[in-house]
Amino acid sequence: MNNSESLPVQRPVYCAFGLSIASEISFPDMLPVEGRPDIFIRYGRLPKRIPNARVTGLQCEVGPGAFLLRVGGIAGYYVTEGRYIIVQREAGATDEEVLLFLMGSAMGALLHQRNILPLHAGAVRLDGGAVLFMGRSGIGKSTMVARFQDRGYSIMADDVCAVTIDGGKSAAVAPGFPLLKLGADVLKKLDKRREGLRRVRLENDFKKYFVPFDHRNAEPAIIRSVFLLQSNCTGRFEIEKLAGMDKIEPFLKHTYRTQFLEGQGNRQIHFQQCSVVAAQAPVYKVKRPRNGFRLQRLMDLIERHW
Repeated sequence: MNNSESLPVQRPVYCAFGLSIASEISFPDMLPVEGRPDIFIRYGRLPKRIPNARVTGLQCEVGPGAFLLRVGGIAGYYVTEGRYIIVQREAGATDEEVLLFLMGSAMGALLHQRNILPLHAGAVRLDGGAVLFMGRSGIGKSTMVARFQDRGYSIMADDVCAVTIDGGKSAAVAPGFPLLKLGADVLKKLDKRREGLRRVRLENDFKKYFVPFDHRNAEPAIIRSVFLLQSNCTGRFEIEKLAGMDKIEPFLKHTYRTQFLEGQGNRQIHFQQCSVVAAQAPVYKVKRPRNGFRLQRLMDLIERHW
């Protein structure tokens, strides 16, 4: 399906993940750029089904080069060929809710279609490259990159971290959308004000906010080191350098939306990509005490090892 003619190039063009994006939907806190679009996003009607879908569920279907997601009360998203995204918005949905799934699941599917490795990770830029933070949801990846920004490091990615493999040998991070998603409790701990921030979703039990960050440097950065964040009940900080398959496993596990891989049929390519990253950079498992907010001490430990 070719939808480029329905979305003229004079629409705003943005840059994220190393891609130029022409979009009917505005991306807040991003300045338009010049260049020929790689990606086209527009409003439109979605198909009822995906032909030849290999993965089907209540909300999404995935097939080779095609992804269909329906989020009740918000929008549907149809992603094809690693190039086109059609959004069918539902009445009453806020801009922030539509953007949440566009920047997340829809863009993650598009990256998979382009064989760009999307990791569920945060990343900051150093003079010598990029440092990645992986771990389960709620472990503190966004909090970590926000605080490292306060130490003078620039943020490259939050939640969806796009890794490109150059010639199958060199892995680099391409900066993503310049928005953190931080909970109200985290904002309070980080001494950041909620006034003026956009609420991510309207549900009372989902009190997260979009927090913009500086996004002037769009250049990719070679991955320098990776930290797998975990917690423990010992009350101690622990760090362990991983080796062998133990280095690869975190990338396999923390790939963004791993269920998309089965539908795409690119498991082998995915394993090769994870192997390249693991071979290039040291990977550390870092455990922090489950209780207490001793973030500065954890950051000091990480800085000594990157």
